Amino acid sequence: MRRLFSCLVILFPLLSMPSLAAETELDFSILKDGIRGYRNLSNTPDVPQVVFTNQLGETTTLSDFKGKTVLLNLWATWCPPCIREMPALNELAIEFKDKNFVVLAIATGRQGREHADDFLRKRDLNQLISYHDPKQKFMRLMNIETLPVSFIIGPKGKMRGGVIGMTEWDSPETKTVLRQLLN
Repeated sequence: MRRLFSCLVILFPLLSMPSLAAETELDFSILKDGIRGYRNLSNTPDVPQVVFTNQLGETTTLSDFKGKTVLLNLWATWCPPCIREMPALNELAIEFKDKNFVVLAIATGRQGREHADDFLRKRDLNQLISYHDPKQKFMRLMNIETLPVSFIIGPKGKMRGGVIGMTEWDSPETKTVLRQLLN
């Protein structure tokens, strides 16, 4: 009887704790109120398993970032709206780096005169994690024809929503809802 009581004393606090899964659930619906043009996905599919490469030829997939909230931005060096939002994305990467948040800048398709990594380096956009998708596999898979386009991916590797076109990633409203989401 004592043994049973001891086990219950040890197990009861564990049983009454919220589950780890519940703790990691984030309310992505709040993003539509603070990010101009943001739309939640009604279904939340797993991230596509497209392979991206960096300047050294190292590869990654989006599932490699599981456990983090990811802002995936598809862009090109020849795209003026893409170029305009890059400093704001870099600022987000700096501000939220300690919040399990990553900004991935995926240069997609053919680039302009300048290689994407050189482009980012020359403009001191060094907080963006830069990868390349030269054959636009991700865009084709998602049936997208517009740049820039951004997606929010949850820590469980699910596509949660996104923005087609440019938005104000460094606006006070955007930072407020991201802070609420990530806290």
